[in-house]
Amino acid sequence: MTSSSISEEFGYIIEALKRKIMLISGIVIATMLLSFSLLVDPALQRIKQDLLPAGATLIYISPVEVIMLKLRIALLTGVILATPVVCYYAYKTLKARFGIKSPMKKTHLFILLGSAISLFIAGISYAYFLMLPLVLRYLNYMSSSAGVIATWSINEFVFFVVVITLILGLAFELPIVIVFVVYSGLVQVNTLKEYRRYVLVGMFVLAAFFTPPDVVSQLIVAFPLIVFYEVGIILASIISKRRL
Repeated sequence: MTSSSISEEFGYIIEALKRKIMLISGIVIATMLLSFSLLVDPALQRIKQDLLPAGATLIYISPVEVIMLKLRIALLTGVILATPVVCYYAYKTLKARFGIKSPMKKTHLFILLGSAISLFIAGISYAYFLMLPLVLRYLNYMSSSAGVIATWSINEFVFFVVVITLILGLAFELPIVIVFVVYSGLVQVNTLKEYRRYVLVGMFVLAAFFTPPDVVSQLIVAFPLIVFYEVGIILASIISKRRL
């Protein structure tokens, strides 16, 4: 497929999704307001209690820093909760465009949805309870050993925690995504295997971009990405063989 044809297909998908943009925008705004009024303050307090290392202090360096942080988290929450709606309409658009002839049965769809929710919870739990405490304590130890007092911006600290948690939550969704695209006929298993090396390099680049510049934290992020990519390929291969 040439670059021009790829651009045409992408443009078609975007145009089709524009018809649902008002619905998606409404969901984002509603969940953003709900999150801002009910969830953000308790979440900030919980993050501080659970993850702020002993001896570290949170400060704000701008009059609007805290309110802007709350708005960013609320917006992020709205986008995340609207993602299933976006995925649903994206799938319908792709199905109509590429003539997918084997839509999932409702039973399979419920299994897939339940697995996706379970894996997302497992991913954020891994990040919040295992990875982030280790990484933040390590960073605080490095600062203390150098004789530097840790006074972190609340915006940088909390948003770092939120972003890493969400990235790993989404990383755990890889098997579901791979099974779905293979089952739908959008991608072949052999294609996933053929481009494995490039995907693995991309995962390490992604891990290096979102983590502190040390090997340990990069491996903590990259390892589950690699594992779940391989798990997704194995599951997709099994499903493909059963359907033959």
